[in-house]
Amino acid sequence: MVLTRYQDVLRRPHVTRLLVTSMLARLPQGMSGLAILLFLTPHLGYGRAGLATGLTVATAGISNVVLARSVDRIGARRVLGPSAALYAAGMLWLAAADHAHFVVQLAICAVIGLVTPPISSVSRGLWPRVLSEEQAQVIYGLEATAQEFVYISGPAAVALTAGLTSARIAVIVSGLIGLAGALAYISAPPFAAVVGGPGSGRGQRVLRSGALRYAAVGMFLVLGFSMTDIATVDFVSGRSASAKSGVVLAIWSFGSLLGGLWFGASNQKVSDRSLASVVAITASGLALAAVSPDVYGLTLILLLSGAAIAPTLARLYTRMSAVAPDGATTEAFGWLAVGFLAGASLGSALGGVSVDGIGPRWTFLLAGCAVLCALPVIAARRPVTSSRGG
Repeated sequence: MVLTRYQDVLRRPHVTRLLVTSMLARLPQGMSGLAILLFLTPHLGYGRAGLATGLTVATAGISNVVLARSVDRIGARRVLGPSAALYAAGMLWLAAADHAHFVVQLAICAVIGLVTPPISSVSRGLWPRVLSEEQAQVIYGLEATAQEFVYISGPAAVALTAGLTSARIAVIVSGLIGLAGALAYISAPPFAAVVGGPGSGRGQRVLRSGALRYAAVGMFLVLGFSMTDIATVDFVSGRSASAKSGVVLAIWSFGSLLGGLWFGASNQKVSDRSLASVVAITASGLALAAVSPDVYGLTLILLLSGAAIAPTLARLYTRMSAVAPDGATTEAFGWLAVGFLAGASLGSALGGVSVDGIGPRWTFLLAGCAVLCALPVIAARRPVTSSRGG
């Protein structure tokens, strides 16, 4: 009975293919940052290598909305194919530039970010076009669950590749996987029919739709998650990351994965009120980590609190889908991706400062407070009604 909803949706034409290939195309999201860091660190040190990696993320945030808007106007195949090819070329270029001047390496990283294909935005924007609202909600649960897999398996694949071969090969593999995944994704038949159209006024409609409100919610969520990542590493391992801290973070992600599977199999109505409820639960779980008695207690708290993360994100995707104007769903989800990237960058910076200044326990508490900041944003104006309830 629990799996019936999954079976019904995955049996729809092309759905399984779209889901699997989109996850393959998104795998570099979990690979490229670590691959670039490992590749550049021997020559640059962690400081400058981290700056180059952060620049890639920042420029990806800048370009995401532009590329997503282009998808709505001219179609996914015309945008994702060329951008994936340029992304792979950029990674190959970087792999050949290990002895280049730092400014050149920064420029290459900036280009890589600018041409990163907006796979997540396209995927989340596509589901309401090819599925009913109820079926799309099931897929959003799977999306949130599969995203955890990307961020668990991606770094593991980089570590394994770098260990068996070299960091240079890890960079190249990340680029080639991104290209192969994107081409496999856009070769699906639905992309032959789902194309763009005249784009006049779409940007203004997206900005008036409430999409930015949900993008801000996403920013506060990821801000808290990023701070929790850093606090967890410091709580478990001190000033240097270790395999033990990686295991604890993986267990946190596993809790989220289980929560996402439960959400997708359930038949719940999604509204701003239900979104606010799970946001509050998520914030409480992060803050509760502040009273962890030891590493084992922290692991248990993160496992249990992590179960709220994927359901929170799935509800956020559903609400974004509900407010996105017709013909501009990809752009709306592009703004959400920008919110996620902004939260990750800000959370990494604030988390590091907080851990250094007041320690990991207070950082857990601040991470919970950061997530709570999403509540007034959700309630900022009259919610948009969805047919799934409100």
